[in-house]
Amino acid sequence: MTQQAPEQPTQPPTQQPRRVDASMSLLNNLMAHPIDEGYAVAARTRSNQDGKQARSRHRIMLVVAAAVLGFLLAVAAAQNYRSAPEAEKQRKELITRINQADNRLTVLRNNQSRLADEVRRLQASGLSNDSTGAALQQKLDDLELQTGAIAVTGPGIKAVIDDAKNADAKEGRLLDVDLQQLVNGLWTSGAEAIAVNGHRITSLTAIRGAGSAITVDYSSLTPPYTVLAIGDTATMPARFAQSSGGQWVQYLVSNFDVRMTITTEDSLLVPADATIALRYAKVGTR
Repeated sequence: MTQQAPEQPTQPPTQQPRRVDASMSLLNNLMAHPIDEGYAVAARTRSNQDGKQARSRHRIMLVVAAAVLGFLLAVAAAQNYRSAPEAEKQRKELITRINQADNRLTVLRNNQSRLADEVRRLQASGLSNDSTGAALQQKLDDLELQTGAIAVTGPGIKAVIDDAKNADAKEGRLLDVDLQQLVNGLWTSGAEAIAVNGHRITSLTAIRGAGSAITVDYSSLTPPYTVLAIGDTATMPARFAQSSGGQWVQYLVSNFDVRMTITTEDSLLVPADATIALRYAKVGTR
């Protein structure tokens, strides 16, 4: 007879542990979702509408600003168009007046030179009566030569210097200091009289820069600049090349393509300084 195994007692099903705050589910839901979903949807919709309205206002403001700017530019262009003929007329009148003043100045300088020559002839005739007068005349001639009061002729050097072929505002354009160095180099080389574009250089002559132009004796010059220097042609060229002024100009020629030619001439004419005037005098004792 077969024995049956005793039945094992059945284990009760395992239960999940209960949350402590299970009885507070309604309160937890309120804490997790304090605002109703409908309110959130309405807030997002209102935010999107505000953003669209802001962008729309921004575009409108840009259109208005562009319209105002265009209107102002149109008004300015119209005013410039109306005033252009009058401005051009005034410009031409000013140029005409400047040219007339330059012509008058040239005439006055020529008259001054003519009268000075006449005074010099009368003076020479009065001093040539005796040996004392001749000595005084010679001394006077030497002083007039040094001060630039009389024109000088004789052999010398002719230097023509010009800007570089493709000169711009920064490089290749001659400045007042370059012309000063050239003139000083000729003085140290033994020049007795110098002129730049027909203007005599004396101890009172200023070489200055005025904008893009160079002024000599307060007259604006344009390149090329022709410099005449009367002196000993046997020694002046070599001495000028060794001088600081000659080396300065050679540096410009080598590095900035400044153009310069130097020739020796058998006869040059350096005019007198038309603007020279007596500044100081005293009575001599006999």
